Order: sequence, then C-alpha cells, then structure tokens
Amino acid sequence: MNVIETIRSLLASFPRIAELTGVVHVDFTDGTVGSCSLSPTGDTLIYEDIVGNQRRAHTFLFSQEYSAINDYERVSSSGLLLELAVWLSKQTNIPVQTVVNDTAYDGEVTKISAVNGMLIAVPQENNADAYLYQLTITAEYTIEFS
Repeated sequence: MNVIETIRSLLASFPRIAELTGVVHVDFTDGTVGSCSLSPTGDTLIYEDIVGNQRRAHTFLFSQEYSAINDYERVSSSGLLLELAVWLSKQTNIPVQTVVNDTAYDGEVTKISAVNGMLIAVPQENNADAYLYQLTITAEYTIEFS
C-alpha cells in the first residue's frame, strides 16, 4: 500500500472510528453526521542519502462531520479529534510501498503528527446538520531504493 492507502487504513483501525461511519472516504465527506475523509495535500522530500534512499513527509487533511448542536456535543467532537491525534502519534514502523516507474519500493511510516484540530464549517440553514471538523496529519516515511 502507498502512503495514502496506509494512512487511510490506519485511520479505519482507530478504536473509536466505529462511532462514526467506520468508512474513511478519500477527498470528500458525504455531508452526514459521522462521515469522514482523508485528503492528501502534498508530499515533500526531507532527506536523500548518497545511494538515493529517501525520507519524505506526506500531509493530509482529515475531515469529519459531527453533530455539534450544543456544548456537550462540541466538546465530545473536539475530544475525539484530540484522542485521534494522540493515538496517531503512537503509531510507528508501519510498512509502506512506493511505486516509481512500475517498481515497488519498500519503506515504513516512521512518525505521524496531527495538529490544528478545529471546527471549520458550520451549517448555514439548519443547526441540526453536520458540523465539519478538520485535523492536519503529517506522515513521515522512508523509501528504500537500494
């Protein structure tokens, strides 16, 4: 699995993901409470050694639709994002593959950080509709070319 598939699968294994839909879409939520998505936003080369092995960082936006009509629900929603961020930071040494010119190269996710968990969209017409929260996730991973 490439880094996008790996992080998507990892999110789907989060112990509290069942409180949501249990499905992590790529690039969109469906607008209903419990819907979540993972949107890749870019990949950066951090370091390359003399034989070409690389350390890279891939950034994602993780979005979730929550019911947040009162303070209790908003605290619960923010708390779930906090718990997810801490849980992600403990996930390391996860196998990953990167395909370059039809050749798969092994590596591993070595570090995951999650920041900026926040409410980013409020329903305009019906306060009972889903509120959109977002978390920025960065996965550092390696590619072993040698």
